[in-house]
Amino acid sequence: MERDVGNKREMRSFLMPRDPSIDRRFRPRPNKQLRLFDEAIPETSDSSTDCSDTESDYTKNGEEDGSSTDNSELETGPQVFLRLRPVESPSKLYGISDCGNVLITSAAVTENSSNNVNRMEKHYSFTNIFDSLVGQRDVYDKCVGPRISEEECVTIMAYGTSGSGKTYTLLGDNVRAGVIPRALENIFTMYNKQLYTTPKLKLINARMIILEDDATIKEMQIRRQLLALCPDMTAQHQRLQQIIRGDHEFEEKPAEEVSVMIWVSFVEIYNELVYDLLTVPPRQANMCEPRRKNLKIVCNQGQVFIKGLTSIFVKSSDEALKLLRLGQQRLTYASTAVNSNSSRSHCVFTVDVLKYHRSGMTTQNSYKFCDLAGSERVDKTGTIGSRLREAQSINTSLMVLGRCLDAANSLKKKNNTDVIPYRDSKLTMLLQAALLGKERLAMIVTVTPLDKYYEENLNVLSFASIAKNILFKQRLVKQHNTRYSAFVEYSQSAETRDKQYIEELEAQNISLRAENDRLIYDHVLKMQLQEEKLRKELTDTFQETIQSNLKQCEERHEKKIQMLNREFEAKIASLKRKYEEQIEDLNDEIDELKSANSDVEIIDEE
Repeated sequence: MERDVGNKREMRSFLMPRDPSIDRRFRPRPNKQLRLFDEAIPETSDSSTDCSDTESDYTKNGEEDGSSTDNSELETGPQVFLRLRPVESPSKLYGISDCGNVLITSAAVTENSSNNVNRMEKHYSFTNIFDSLVGQRDVYDKCVGPRISEEECVTIMAYGTSGSGKTYTLLGDNVRAGVIPRALENIFTMYNKQLYTTPKLKLINARMIILEDDATIKEMQIRRQLLALCPDMTAQHQRLQQIIRGDHEFEEKPAEEVSVMIWVSFVEIYNELVYDLLTVPPRQANMCEPRRKNLKIVCNQGQVFIKGLTSIFVKSSDEALKLLRLGQQRLTYASTAVNSNSSRSHCVFTVDVLKYHRSGMTTQNSYKFCDLAGSERVDKTGTIGSRLREAQSINTSLMVLGRCLDAANSLKKKNNTDVIPYRDSKLTMLLQAALLGKERLAMIVTVTPLDKYYEENLNVLSFASIAKNILFKQRLVKQHNTRYSAFVEYSQSAETRDKQYIEELEAQNISLRAENDRLIYDHVLKMQLQEEKLRKELTDTFQETIQSNLKQCEERHEKKIQMLNREFEAKIASLKRKYEEQIEDLNDEIDELKSANSDVEIIDEE
């Protein structure tokens, strides 16, 4: 019977359905009265490279090759965390098991229950469950911190019903920092000694490109323009930084021969249209807002990128947080009956850490933070018109995401990715690297533990249970590597390339030294000629200045002598007039005395 079951698995396809006795996860039905662990018995087979489509066969192969398999090739699956939103009166329908990672739901028996299945007690297992007493620090330490410390590419996805605290978990508030601010502080603290101050390396269309000087200047201009539009958050960032540093002790990596450049991008998926949230506004200031351009998601040789997406070079966590706030202001929000400020779109904030090693090797670590729009039921949110179309797009994309996770849970072959319908939605196209197991995937599921959200919470928990059971069979791609050699042919062997590269460097060194000596000689000769010219100019200028000063002094002395001569002549003339008047007066007195004497003599004679 076991051999027949294996054959039926191999023959299963879209044209030939599986046998009804085998369910979608290939577990034997209870009415067959088979042992549940029969399929875990190793089969004798000479082929060790064939990959089965069942989880049990994959586990079996991993156990057989466990002694020679690297850790990166082991079975890996997404980590799924559950967070319960604090409420005033929690419902008794939700309980946590003694082990702490299983949620137990049991609906009350009422006549209004629409589905008898929902009345059954159900158990949902998670990696960790955070109750209302767990703070933001513990959520970060469990969900995100280890991935950043290990320098792994990871996608953090927040999923839940509308108003259950997804955005709060990712962003936090002015007092309790969320996952993203803590991750930014962690990244910049870790690479503090290795940060490069100019954007010389950029990820363009999923390829690492070394930028020329003109492109570097343009990137710096775009960076300055966007940061000028951001609100001032200096005081708020300092307060958050103190809170984060008080909660965590991030380790700083030692200075190595590595240059680290950090870029951020922010994108929104609204009604199955992709919009850039960090675009530079046009220079013409119109009364109305400019029409946003829909971007295209491109899949090229297994790499996924958004064509034309703006990526901004940042030097600190403060700048990254400012750009995050700027993108938030451009998000699409609306009010519903459940949430007064409900996000009407999915948004993905990406942090790319690019490293340039002195050997010429470049590596990349990408951290994606995805805030999914809340799953909604129209009868409770009361959406109509455009809000209704938005809710339909949100629910459709979330349904496709669930189908992708379900398909990833039942892959038939290792390289068979066509069965995952990630092309049915823009969201799944953008996150296909995580859905295919090429990146780490961590999901934070938020739930509001109230009676009125019981059925919505069951849908969310069922979605999370599918993700929790996934085992990726592909190698986990940790980093994207590209080598830039010194313009030598790649077809040559590594030893020959290195030897030729060393010879070229030595020849170039000799040539540069000779050029340097020539430039030094020319510079010294030029400086000597310049010195002689300057000396002559200074001497001529000094002589001209002396002559000019002498001439001015002579003119001043001549003028002064003329003035003194005029003053002396005036004084002499004044004295001459004075003495002449005195002489005239004396002469008059003499004449009078003579006349008086003559009169006296005449009288005497008479």
